[in-house]
Amino acid sequence: MTLALNAHEDAVAAIDRWLTVSKQTTSLGKVARAFVDDVQTNSNTKKWSKVDVQQILPFKTETPRLLLVVRAGAMFLPILLTWLALSQVIGPFSLFLQNQQASANFLWFWQTNPGDTFAEVWKLSHVALTDAAILAFLTVLAMRITWWETSRAERSEVAYAQMLSALEFYLVSARES
Repeated sequence: MTLALNAHEDAVAAIDRWLTVSKQTTSLGKVARAFVDDVQTNSNTKKWSKVDVQQILPFKTETPRLLLVVRAGAMFLPILLTWLALSQVIGPFSLFLQNQQASANFLWFWQTNPGDTFAEVWKLSHVALTDAAILAFLTVLAMRITWWETSRAERSEVAYAQMLSALEFYLVSARES
């Protein structure tokens, strides 16, 4: 009797852990909810012993959706910023070519901003530094997402395997009787 009681307690604890780790505590389907409720109350064990638990409670891992959206959206910020800066500098450079030096170098003009013809924020060095900061942020974000996904997957795999083992041990007695 103690072995069966321990098997039941272990199965309930393992299901609760799995549902918490996989973030399914409130999103179970009707059959899965009935299965979990019956295991928790130690009911209909004979009926549930004939089903494939993996079909009722499939493996599920959480994905960092918000972080993935931020990364996807921010990937183009350096390009957007650079083209925006170019759009702010091209007009003043064109006037500079007409009025000052017909053979001026665009990169020199973009960096030195002679006569303060465009806002200081659009200088080449500022744009390059901002682009570099965004790319550094994206690199760290990509590493963080990868770490997050792998650690979550590992935790989910362990919790799922423990749940399946505990349920198998719990349901085997119903199969034998």
